[in-house]
Amino acid sequence: MAEIIMPKMGDAMTEGKVIRWYKKAGDSVKKGEPVLEIETDKVNLDLEAEEDGVLEEITVAEGTMAPVGGHLANIGPGGSAAASKKPAAAKAAEKKEVADPGKEDDRKKTPETEPVEARSAGEKPSEPAAPESKEKPSAGEEATSDQSVPDEGGERRRSSPLARRMARELGLRIDSVQGSGPSGRIVASDVKRMQSAAPAPAAPQSASGSSQPAPAGRKPEARFVAAAPLEDQKVPLTAMRRTIAKRLSESTGPIPHFYLTADYDVTTLLALRDQLGEIAGSKLSVNDFIVRAAALALRHHPYVNASFTEEAIQLHGQVHIGIAVSTPDGLLTPVVRNADQKSVAEIAADVRSLAEKARNRKLKPDEYQGSTMTISNLGAWGIEEFTAIINPPNVAILAIGAAAPRTVVIDRQVVIRDRMKVTMSCDHRVVDGALGAEYLKTLRQYIEQPLRLVL
Repeated sequence: MAEIIMPKMGDAMTEGKVIRWYKKAGDSVKKGEPVLEIETDKVNLDLEAEEDGVLEEITVAEGTMAPVGGHLANIGPGGSAAASKKPAAAKAAEKKEVADPGKEDDRKKTPETEPVEARSAGEKPSEPAAPESKEKPSAGEEATSDQSVPDEGGERRRSSPLARRMARELGLRIDSVQGSGPSGRIVASDVKRMQSAAPAPAAPQSASGSSQPAPAGRKPEARFVAAAPLEDQKVPLTAMRRTIAKRLSESTGPIPHFYLTADYDVTTLLALRDQLGEIAGSKLSVNDFIVRAAALALRHHPYVNASFTEEAIQLHGQVHIGIAVSTPDGLLTPVVRNADQKSVAEIAADVRSLAEKARNRKLKPDEYQGSTMTISNLGAWGIEEFTAIINPPNVAILAIGAAAPRTVVIDRQVVIRDRMKVTMSCDHRVVDGALGAEYLKTLRQYIEQPLRLVL
């Protein structure tokens, strides 16, 4: 008999949540086949059967938390024992299925058991699918429908909560997306690929029926979408949100923060980025250069590349930069390892891959643990300047604002240059004001003389 337990996916993980069971008690399973999906504070992942057999017992229901190492189910050889060990809830559910032959399989969730992720943005629970009509729906109805339906073989296709939410927001039918995950599971990247392959919407037409192009030299105005009506509701904490709350409380309380802000000239850096992007044939972001610059500057200031403990200050021999990535469920910080030894192009590739995994909750523990410094960049949102909370056990974090043209005085002449503000949050137990200022001075040399980053 094989036991399915809640795995430990990181040093800080103490419990996980059962999102859904793909199998019912009494179902046959094969080795390597996904049996259930769990949520940890960092990732969502499928737990697979370790041997062939029958799922004999389910001890943790969907939507329930379980401690690390806690028993979730058993896989046995099958037989009459399987039926006798089924929990009462499972037996009641089976009776309900027999009484209601039109009910879809257990992967179709009711509003009460629908995962929190599907409702965290304030959406109302979806209504049960109406019985299929013999008449074929019109093209308009088919295009606007967001109901999930079985595939051609009559079996419901599996999809991640993030993929379903993205499909709803983009107006795509989740059943029309080709899944690339385990056993054909639809993930967020599949929805993005479907969106990019979809034809562009037709230009608006005037009353006479002719298309009205935007006047030359003017960008089309973004369409304002009215906000959905607000409603009172309680959204249960996900494992990720609970961990974020705990870690931030541990940071702002015990860690004495202070902040240093520097204003950098990034005119040359932006020009170099454009040139390297054309040469390499790939897109490079300003943040990719900042990651390398921050990593190289840490070589000169080992006390910024450190951690504080009650016994000693731990200086790290390697430079691992954490990148704050926003996801629908909260903030994750995947780690670019040995960032000081990688080129800007290699860092760009790492960041893109890690960000995609973070948004799909597919990061492995070694991909989000062990950073020695963290960077949070809100420039893409037009934020000019902000302060960030230190990510323990780091002793510093960089808050990067937007790069934008501003008027400055150089050699007593008013000129326009691209400028960017960087605010460094420091742990005063390790980094004092002078050390933080020296680090920002070294960082300025790399950012304002960006050839240092590519030589």
